[in-house]
Amino acid sequence: MSDSSSDAVLLLICGLPAAGKTTLVKHLVARCTTPSRSYQYISFDELYEQQMIDNGDSRLSEFDPEIWKACQQKMVLRVSKCLKEYTSARRSGSAHQMVLLIDDNFQYRSLRKRFFHLATKANCGFGLVYVNTPITTCRERNAVRGDSARVPDEVFERMVTVFEAPNGCQTSWEVNTWEVKQMEDAANIEEAMNALIQQASREGKKRRLAQMDAQRKAAQQHRDRLSTQQSVLHLVDLQLRQWISTQLQDENTLTSGLPKSQLAFQLNQRKKSYLASMIQSYSNIVDSIHVQGKSIKEVVSLLVHRFQHQE
Repeated sequence: MSDSSSDAVLLLICGLPAAGKTTLVKHLVARCTTPSRSYQYISFDELYEQQMIDNGDSRLSEFDPEIWKACQQKMVLRVSKCLKEYTSARRSGSAHQMVLLIDDNFQYRSLRKRFFHLATKANCGFGLVYVNTPITTCRERNAVRGDSARVPDEVFERMVTVFEAPNGCQTSWEVNTWEVKQMEDAANIEEAMNALIQQASREGKKRRLAQMDAQRKAAQQHRDRLSTQQSVLHLVDLQLRQWISTQLQDENTLTSGLPKSQLAFQLNQRKKSYLASMIQSYSNIVDSIHVQGKSIKEVVSLLVHRFQHQE
């Protein structure tokens, strides 16, 4: 996986209604896109408004929890689609970096975490822009909004109560957060965003390397388990062959009345079935070694003893 800065970065723009999130997003899309970096955005408010229109509901100022849930899911699907399309474009040779901005309140940490998981699954960077505008300012702005944009007072106040601000000290995946307390000039915004994006890219690379390392370790453990299984099977087979050979030379065994050839056939069939059952339960055998701390020699002796004393 390339460690270049052209990897995608998923940024959540969160904060209270009327905090200035959409203004910031539109500024970034309009002013900060370059030949090497494109800004795209998905707005929850736009999805919600369009869904209300599609449903033939003109009461845009009223909150509908069912439509809210449906639009949350639609936003997740749309983000997944954008990231997959970007990954396909990268494989086709596209070198520019996509910064995907998701504009929503994200009042619950759980809402943000689902997008962190999406970023991790897509092997892209992840960060947060927390537009922390004073509550009184947000309340005043919301009050003078048009009907289609205005959040009902009871919804606004509930959001103030439940809003879980990003906290990288308590939640490690939120550490890459830029807190905007007031709208800054364009140069400062672009500088801060560039730093956030670069850090998100580095964090994304670290996650990818950790994931690849975990996959390599898991693959090696699987190979080790298979090797252990084969070693145990081979040693048990050898010792059982020797034991059967000894039994066929034992006068006491041969006095059972069975012809030597028939006894040899029966013992070899038992051995074949026993080894097959070992293959079926090889995880228990390997666990005896890796979990219980027994040596291969001890496990082989136990298995041979168990065969010898089968009824």
